[in-house]
Order: sequence, then C-alpha cells, then structure tokens
Amino acid sequence: VGVLEEECRWLNRRFFTFHREHRPYIILKWAQTANGFIDDDGKALQISNEQTQMLSHQLRAEEDAILVGHTTDIREHPQLTVRHWHGPNPKRIVLTHHRPLPQLMDDLYQHGIQSLIVEGGRQTHEAFLKAGLWDEIRVETAPATVSNGTPAPKLPAGVKVHSQQVYDKNIIVIYVKQ
Repeated sequence: VGVLEEECRWLNRRFFTFHREHRPYIILKWAQTANGFIDDDGKALQISNEQTQMLSHQLRAEEDAILVGHTTDIREHPQLTVRHWHGPNPKRIVLTHHRPLPQLMDDLYQHGIQSLIVEGGRQTHEAFLKAGLWDEIRVETAPATVSNGTPAPKLPAGVKVHSQQVYDKNIIVIYVKQ
C-alpha cells in the first residue's frame, strides 16, 4: 500500500476520473506564440514544429475523443487524426451552442468515452475552464511572435506544473490541478 501511489494514480487517471466524476478525463490543449497569441490576427498559424506535431498525434492515438468548437471547425476544417503517428483516430466531436457542456459530459459518459482532448479556440477552452471541466492542460509555446491575434486562454488558479519539455525550441508544459 502506498508504493508508487502517485505514479499509479497518474497511469490510471482516465479510469478514476471516468468512474468518480462520471465524465471523461479532460485535456485542454493549445499552442501559443511567445507573446501569448493562438493565431495571427484571426488567421490560423502553424505554431507546432514537426516534432511537437508528431507528439500531438501520439496523444490523439492514446485518447478516446477529440473536440473542437464550431467556429474552429468552420474556419480551419481540422482533420483531428493521427496521420503523423500510428494508432486509432479519436472520435471527432464538434461543440455547438445547442448542447450545453453538462449534457455533453453526460452523453460522453453514457457512450463510455473515458478521455477527451479539447483542441478548440479561445472560446471553447474558456467554456471548459469556466465550468471547471478540465483535468490537465497542455500548452505548447513557440519562440515566434505575432503583432496581433487572439490571446491564448489564461491558466486558471490552482494549477501546478506536472512536467515541462523542450522540443527544438518549442516548450510543452503540462499542468494539473493542485
């Protein structure tokens, strides 16, 4: 009892959250410039490098579902696949205003979805943050800057750094609830 307890909780976090909270384990994920923008004056911006893009696709292969907001889906038509990795594609979900987050969480729970990646824009991320529906936040920061754009979501209070890695000048920080 208690041997490697923290490591065991981390390995089984999806299962524990699913059964305890009756919702999937939720990973909020976004990429931002060094000066804190997620796009370039409203236009899509390639922030991830080749290595971090591959890691994103690896993450997708490990999780059950992936969600973007309606606006991101219309503007960018993201594939949300694992094309740079091997494994199954996550179930694709587009969030609309017609389905409140509590109902969505209930639907995902009823369908046995144990984990969800949120890769939407600022409004989608802020909706999840405001509702307290997150377990992990992954932020990739590139050294590039833009003069104007959509500001990245603000990290909520009560986060702690779980890990931090540098991949060819891009930094990925994983935050968890304290």
